[in-house]
Amino acid sequence: MMANLQDLKKFDLNLLVIFECVYLHRSVSKAAEALFLTPSAISQSIQRLRNQLNDPLFLREGKGITPTTVADNLHIYLEDNLQQLEQTIRVVQGAPQRKNFIIYCSTFMGFEFLSPLAEKFCRQLGYELIHYDMAVAPNSAEDLLTYRKADLIIGNTPVINHSVICTPFMVAKPTLVCSKDHPRIGDSATLEDLQKEKFARITGIEEGLRQYQVKSSEAFPEREVVFQSDSPITVMSAVGQSELLGIIGERGYERFNEVFNLKRVNTQMPLPTLDFYLMYNRFALQSSAFKLLLENINQRLATLV
Repeated sequence: MMANLQDLKKFDLNLLVIFECVYLHRSVSKAAEALFLTPSAISQSIQRLRNQLNDPLFLREGKGITPTTVADNLHIYLEDNLQQLEQTIRVVQGAPQRKNFIIYCSTFMGFEFLSPLAEKFCRQLGYELIHYDMAVAPNSAEDLLTYRKADLIIGNTPVINHSVICTPFMVAKPTLVCSKDHPRIGDSATLEDLQKEKFARITGIEEGLRQYQVKSSEAFPEREVVFQSDSPITVMSAVGQSELLGIIGERGYERFNEVFNLKRVNTQMPLPTLDFYLMYNRFALQSSAFKLLLENINQRLATLV
């Protein structure tokens, strides 16, 4: 069926692009940032589309906006068609498709899940994996995914956003460790023993990690922290070469206890677990290569659980 070009000529197709961006972000300001436009320009465009479709499209709900039924139906039709149009333009212009995936996670998560599959994955598909440490990321996970600065994130703070898929990934169980040569702490210690010691602590800018530290402090309020680092490797190294104690993940201990001269300290002190989430922009699922990347990561996770 041939498109009615005369009808299309009367319609500003840019309005559909702006609509889709607002729909996915549920925010005029975030859509403006993503499209490098002003919020005023976005609002004016949405108003023009409202007039043409005779529907409000978005309604105020608390601090955000919610789509109408017409907006939901319009999104369903646009989701695949805009992607196909973008691919068509790339082919016509001869522009090469992006051949890398940008992944944010902690250094240890990268070590566990990305390093084993990087060479195999890249050799099979010709893609490059680019890893950044989430512990020192300048933006939140939500901003990184919403503005397509990251393809996938394994982090401690779940993202609640219509354009982002967020699923539980794994639960890190904590363990208390010290140097094998510690002069006072043996294989077990009482709370009274621990209150006399000094600690190293893993830090980070993620809200989920900050909340975890609050829970840890509530579980062990008398702990005296004298060294902090956003690198688990640095904390393990510091503990193994000093009289400091530290709380690290069980898997980190199992993998690195011999390397860093660590031993587990058994105690009755209850320690909170740390949750990790797998997050990615839902548009990424339109890539078969990205789906394969997810499968590889989940297969790796299955071997570790």
